[in-house]
Amino acid sequence: MTEKTNILSDSDASKEVTFPRGLPGFEDLTRYRVLYSDTESGRVYWMESVEAPEISFTLVDPRFYSLTYELELSDEEQALIEVETSDEVVVLLMLWKQDAPDPDAKPGLHANISAPILINVEKRIGMQKAIVSPKVGLSISN
Repeated sequence: MTEKTNILSDSDASKEVTFPRGLPGFEDLTRYRVLYSDTESGRVYWMESVEAPEISFTLVDPRFYSLTYELELSDEEQALIEVETSDEVVVLLMLWKQDAPDPDAKPGLHANISAPILINVEKRIGMQKAIVSPKVGLSISN
């Protein structure tokens, strides 16, 4: 694994992403550093809270799971992250670990495909978008 690198600028690790509304369950934490490491399996991201350094989240590109998204943002969501074109936005999935022995669940890491993280990389503003019925596609590389 390589050293963690800031997603926003390799030369300025102090840059932050602001989540104006925080994240569900962490509404009071609005400032995060988003870092990544390249691993054998692919690029893995960490979103670390500036206000509470003990809080961090592991993220991956949806393509890590061979998924693509069709997302529609409301006018309010577009205004919230100040986005004008889709090229300004990075979509990431938050991972969670299945610890408790549940006979119906597979152990290991799982991606939350119903609430991707959206980051306007130019303006460093993010949000988590809850999706009732995600429109995801499977992309297969030949």
